[in-house]
Amino acid sequence: MGISQEMLDMAQEIGSALERSIEGLKACRNSLETQQRLARRLDADVTALYDRAKQAMTDGDEETARRNLMERQKLQDKLKGILLRCADEKKRLETMESNVSALETRATEVDALLRRTVGAKAVSDSSAASLSLRDSNITGLSLENDDPLLQKFKDMGID
Repeated sequence: MGISQEMLDMAQEIGSALERSIEGLKACRNSLETQQRLARRLDADVTALYDRAKQAMTDGDEETARRNLMERQKLQDKLKGILLRCADEKKRLETMESNVSALETRATEVDALLRRTVGAKAVSDSSAASLSLRDSNITGLSLENDDPLLQKFKDMGID
Protein backbone atom coordinates (compact mmCIF):
# COMPACT_ATOMS: atom_id res chain seq x y z
CA MET A 1 0.00 0.00 0.00
CA GLY A 2 3.02 2.29 0.06
CA ILE A 3 2.98 2.68 3.83
CA SER A 4 6.31 2.06 5.54
CA GLN A 5 6.73 0.39 8.91
CA GLU A 6 7.96 3.73 10.24
CA MET A 7 4.67 5.36 9.22
CA LEU A 8 2.66 2.60 10.86
CA ASP A 9 4.73 2.89 14.05
CA MET A 10 4.21 6.66 14.09
CA ALA A 11 0.44 6.24 13.66
CA GLN A 12 0.28 3.65 16.44
CA GLU A 13 2.40 5.79 18.76
CA ILE A 14 0.27 8.89 18.23
CA GLY A 15 -2.90 6.82 18.69
CA SER A 16 -1.66 5.37 21.97
CA ALA A 17 -0.53 8.78 23.23
CA LEU A 18 -3.90 10.27 22.33
CA GLU A 19 -5.76 7.46 24.09
CA ARG A 20 -3.66 7.87 27.25
CA SER A 21 -4.14 11.64 27.17
CA ILE A 22 -7.90 11.33 26.81
CA GLU A 23 -7.97 8.99 29.81
CA GLY A 24 -5.85 11.49 31.76
CA LEU A 25 -8.18 14.30 30.73
CA LYS A 26 -11.17 12.33 32.01
CA ALA A 27 -9.37 11.69 35.32
CA CYS A 28 -8.54 15.40 35.70
CA ARG A 29 -12.11 16.37 34.90
CA ASN A 30 -13.47 13.85 37.43
CA SER A 31 -11.02 15.06 40.07
CA LEU A 32 -12.04 18.68 39.53
CA GLU A 33 -15.73 17.80 39.71
CA THR A 34 -15.17 15.86 42.95
CA GLN A 35 -13.24 18.78 44.49
CA GLN A 36 -15.99 21.19 43.41
CA ARG A 37 -18.72 19.02 44.95
CA LEU A 38 -16.76 18.86 48.19
CA ALA A 39 -16.30 22.65 48.15
CA ARG A 40 -20.04 23.20 47.63
CA ARG A 41 -20.87 20.82 50.47
CA LEU A 42 -18.40 22.52 52.83
CA ASP A 43 -19.75 25.93 51.83
CA ALA A 44 -23.27 24.77 52.67
CA ASP A 45 -22.02 23.42 56.02
CA VAL A 46 -20.27 26.75 56.77
CA THR A 47 -23.50 28.62 56.04
CA ALA A 48 -25.53 26.21 58.17
CA LEU A 49 -23.13 26.56 61.13
CA TYR A 50 -23.30 30.35 60.89
CA ASP A 51 -27.10 30.24 60.88
CA ARG A 52 -27.07 27.95 63.94
CA ALA A 53 -24.63 30.29 65.69
CA LYS A 54 -26.92 33.26 64.99
CA GLN A 55 -29.92 31.31 66.28
CA ALA A 56 -28.01 30.29 69.41
CA MET A 57 -27.12 33.94 70.07
CA THR A 58 -30.75 34.91 69.57
CA ASP A 59 -31.71 32.19 72.08
CA GLY A 60 -29.08 33.48 74.51
CA ASP A 61 -26.90 30.34 74.27
CA GLU A 62 -23.48 31.92 73.85
CA GLU A 63 -21.59 28.66 74.43
CA THR A 64 -23.35 26.89 71.53
CA ALA A 65 -22.92 29.97 69.35
CA ARG A 66 -19.17 30.01 70.13
CA ARG A 67 -18.79 26.26 69.35
CA ASN A 68 -20.68 26.68 66.07
CA LEU A 69 -18.49 29.65 65.09
CA MET A 70 -15.30 27.74 65.98
CA GLU A 71 -16.47 24.74 63.94
CA ARG A 72 -17.39 27.11 61.13
CA GLN A 73 -13.86 28.56 61.21
CA LYS A 74 -12.34 25.06 60.91
CA LEU A 75 -14.58 24.28 57.92
CA GLN A 76 -13.73 27.63 56.30
CA ASP A 77 -10.02 26.82 56.58
CA LYS A 78 -10.66 23.41 55.05
CA LEU A 79 -12.76 25.04 52.31
CA LYS A 80 -9.91 27.41 51.45
CA GLY A 81 -7.59 24.42 50.98
CA ILE A 82 -10.16 22.69 48.79
CA LEU A 83 -10.62 25.83 46.69
CA LEU A 84 -6.85 26.08 46.18
CA ARG A 85 -6.80 22.45 45.05
CA CYS A 86 -9.72 23.23 42.71
CA ALA A 87 -7.72 26.08 41.17
CA ASP A 88 -4.70 23.78 40.70
CA GLU A 89 -6.89 21.06 39.23
CA LYS A 90 -8.50 23.56 36.86
CA LYS A 91 -5.05 24.62 35.59
CA ARG A 92 -4.09 20.96 35.17
CA LEU A 93 -7.35 20.34 33.28
CA GLU A 94 -6.66 23.26 30.93
CA THR A 95 -3.15 21.91 30.28
CA MET A 96 -4.54 18.43 29.58
CA GLU A 97 -7.16 19.87 27.20
CA SER A 98 -4.44 21.74 25.34
CA ASN A 99 -2.30 18.58 25.14
CA VAL A 100 -5.20 16.48 23.89
CA SER A 101 -6.03 19.10 21.28
CA ALA A 102 -2.42 19.11 20.05
CA LEU A 103 -2.38 15.31 19.90
CA GLU A 104 -5.70 15.25 18.02
CA THR A 105 -4.24 17.69 15.49
CA ARG A 106 -1.13 15.54 15.11
CA ALA A 107 -3.25 12.38 14.76
CA THR A 108 -5.27 14.07 12.01
CA GLU A 109 -2.05 15.03 10.22
CA VAL A 110 -0.73 11.46 10.44
CA ASP A 111 -4.06 10.11 9.18
CA ALA A 112 -3.94 12.51 6.23
CA LEU A 113 -0.36 11.46 5.49
CA LEU A 114 -1.32 7.77 5.51
CA ARG A 115 -4.30 8.40 3.25
CA ARG A 116 -2.21 10.47 0.83
CA THR A 117 0.41 7.74 0.74
CA VAL A 118 -2.16 5.02 0.05
CA GLY A 119 -3.83 7.21 -2.60
CA ALA A 120 -0.53 8.02 -4.28
CA LYS A 121 0.42 4.33 -4.35
CA ALA A 122 -2.98 3.41 -5.80
CA VAL A 123 -2.64 6.06 -8.52
CA SER A 124 0.90 4.90 -9.26
CA ASP A 125 -0.19 1.26 -9.46
CA SER A 126 -3.16 2.05 -11.68
CA SER A 127 -1.02 4.22 -13.95
CA ALA A 128 1.56 1.45 -14.27
CA ALA A 129 -1.15 -1.11 -14.96
CA SER A 130 -2.75 1.18 -17.53
CA LEU A 131 0.58 1.71 -19.31
CA SER A 132 1.31 -1.99 -19.20
CA LEU A 133 -2.06 -2.86 -20.70
CA ARG A 134 -1.71 -0.19 -23.38
CA ASP A 135 1.79 -1.38 -24.26
CA SER A 136 0.70 -5.03 -24.39
CA ASN A 137 -2.22 -4.10 -26.63
CA ILE A 138 0.06 -2.20 -28.94
CA THR A 139 2.70 -4.91 -29.05
CA GLY A 140 0.08 -7.63 -29.19
CA LEU A 141 -1.39 -6.14 -32.30
CA SER A 142 0.50 -7.02 -35.38
CA LEU A 143 -0.54 -6.04 -38.81
CA GLU A 144 -0.21 -8.79 -41.31
CA ASN A 145 1.08 -7.93 -44.70
CA ASP A 146 -2.10 -9.09 -46.33
CA ASP A 147 -5.59 -9.23 -45.10
CA PRO A 148 -6.61 -12.91 -44.69
CA LEU A 149 -9.84 -12.35 -46.59
CA LEU A 150 -8.03 -10.63 -49.42
CA GLN A 151 -5.48 -13.46 -49.46
CA LYS A 152 -8.30 -15.98 -49.77
CA PHE A 153 -9.66 -14.11 -52.79
CA LYS A 154 -6.15 -13.95 -54.31
CA ASP A 155 -5.73 -17.69 -53.78
CA MET A 156 -8.98 -18.25 -55.65
CA GLY A 157 -7.69 -16.09 -58.47
CA ILE A 158 -10.05 -13.22 -57.83
CA ASP A 159 -8.29 -9.88 -57.51
